Amino acid sequence: MKILVTGANGFIGQALVKSLLNTPHIVIACVRQSVKPTLDCEYRFIEKLDSTTEWKQVLQDIDVIVHCAGKSSITKDELNNLSSSLHEVNTAATINLVEQAVQAGIQRFIFLSSIKVNGEYSLPNQPFIPDVSQPPTDPYGLSKYNAEIGLKEIASNSAIEYVIIRPTLVYGENVKGNFSSLMKWTYKGLPLPLGGIRKNLRSLVSVDNLTDFIINTIDNDFAKNEIFLVSDDEDISTAIMLEDIASGLEVNNRALPIPPVLIYVGASIIGKKHIARRLCGSLQVDISKSKKKLNWQPKCGTHESIKETAKSYKLNLNKNKNNPIWQRPIDFTLAASGLVVTSPLLIGTTIVGYFDTRSPLFIQERVGKDKKPFKLVKFRTMKVDTASVASHLADTSSITKLGSILRKTKLDELPQLINVLKGEMSLVGPRPNLFNQLELIEARNDKGVYNVLPGITGLAQLSGIDMSTPELLAEIDKEMIDNLTLKKYLNYIFRTALGKGSGDAVKTSTTICEK
Repeated sequence: MKILVTGANGFIGQALVKSLLNTPHIVIACVRQSVKPTLDCEYRFIEKLDSTTEWKQVLQDIDVIVHCAGKSSITKDELNNLSSSLHEVNTAATINLVEQAVQAGIQRFIFLSSIKVNGEYSLPNQPFIPDVSQPPTDPYGLSKYNAEIGLKEIASNSAIEYVIIRPTLVYGENVKGNFSSLMKWTYKGLPLPLGGIRKNLRSLVSVDNLTDFIINTIDNDFAKNEIFLVSDDEDISTAIMLEDIASGLEVNNRALPIPPVLIYVGASIIGKKHIARRLCGSLQVDISKSKKKLNWQPKCGTHESIKETAKSYKLNLNKNKNNPIWQRPIDFTLAASGLVVTSPLLIGTTIVGYFDTRSPLFIQERVGKDKKPFKLVKFRTMKVDTASVASHLADTSSITKLGSILRKTKLDELPQLINVLKGEMSLVGPRPNLFNQLELIEARNDKGVYNVLPGITGLAQLSGIDMSTPELLAEIDKEMIDNLTLKKYLNYIFRTALGKGSGDAVKTSTTICEK
């Protein structure tokens, strides 16, 4: 079957497309034209998502639609028209799509709704069931509720089948929103006042369980024209959830055991009682219908899934680690000062280098931050006709007499202060490699090394580790990036100035390189 997934660039949509790619189904990802494709599948584009969107071209040859696109957050400009904004995207746009799906002969329309259709919180030991006795008061929940009503009315007068799925709070790798905030605050060690909330119960659903359930409904006859609630089927309290998050992050859980009654009092004083109810209240769902009617069971447990989500958050955080905010101003100041102070030495070395090789400066393309190329500048230490490969593949016979002195004194690195001044390098960072060093590029990319500026010196250079050991070098680079402080930054520069550490090794066989 050919499946169209709307909102394929979102948290749930992207996870669903990845899962569908492992099934016999043909998956088509539908996104707005401004979104850059990132998945290995066919893409179809729409200009916007509202009640006027034209779907005719997108729906050609499609059998089933999984409608994940929607609006859950709003901009400041939309605050005054919250209800109308949510209605336009979540209700009117959905009904517009369903109407055109009927015309296109779509067999089944799977609508990803929300548990907020049932309400914000459930009564103790009274979990939500698919039946809804009254419309929700929450604007977001109401917009989804009205979309459900419209979908069912259209289906009752046409051949299209519908499946409505109301997930609880969805979490998993790359999750955003409140769950992401809890992980961020826990990782930073903030003492959240939520450790005493142990009597409430929350139903959650991992994105893996949700996508597995959605795929189950694509061609299941028992899912036809039904509404399902979905969760991990393992309810936990807010305090336990924080403990699982801390465990996955491998940090101490600093949540304070504040009694829920005090949280209610404090929230009421500042006019935020509804937030306290969300934190301290229960929201449970009964998924017995989903399990029995579709013969489905959640494949992932809540505790392990939360821990895995936290682990992936920590991993991505480390991979995306950037240069400290103080590094660039100090780099610029020291590089500018260094160029002024050493200008007589730079001029003298350039003149001597001209007589040595007729080409005193060596300019080579290297891999920079975000794997972007830049031109590294050094004093030439090898013969002009030396092959452009990594230094550990080089031969001492290619090094000139002046080059030998420059390497021993590390003066060949001095012109790189120009790269630092231009913002292409830092004084401290991973040594920039060549684009043909594929093994090192792969190892460094896995460790997030290219998220920071390359440097003139660093922990690897001072430890005598060069590019001949890619995995080890990448590991040391990551260690330096993760633990870089102003004190260590200055220490690396000071030790390098005193002649500590070593440059990249040069072998003693025959064919060589400039590095």
